[in-house]
Amino acid sequence: MELREIVTRTERIWIADGIVHCVVLPTATHTLDDAHENSRAVDELAEGRKLPMLLDTRASRGLDRDARLYYVRPEAADRVSALAMLIDSQVGRMFGSFYTNVHRPPFPLRLFNSEGDALVWLKEQVV
Repeated sequence: MELREIVTRTERIWIADGIVHCVVLPTATHTLDDAHENSRAVDELAEGRKLPMLLDTRASRGLDRDARLYYVRPEAADRVSALAMLIDSQVGRMFGSFYTNVHRPPFPLRLFNSEGDALVWLKEQVV
């Protein structure tokens, strides 16, 4: 089976083993337009399925406020069942904790340093 991948201005996105994989590219800050483009890519690949997501933010340069709010709007739970966010620094952990506590995503979200641990947790979230 051929792996289908979509690359946007800010992310590389594909689905493997029922999990959406998003790797943030080392580009400029994500804007609302980028959030729309990334969400359309996930929708296209998922073909209407609600799936868990592994988001690798280790190369991220940040999100503007509108993009942050878009990603955690209530409708986001229609496409994402759980989100594991890969981080690699204390700054990433502080940002992730702030994001989770302030914006309250409409799906379970956990921060991880290990991709393996993140994938184990995501597989436990599959309903």
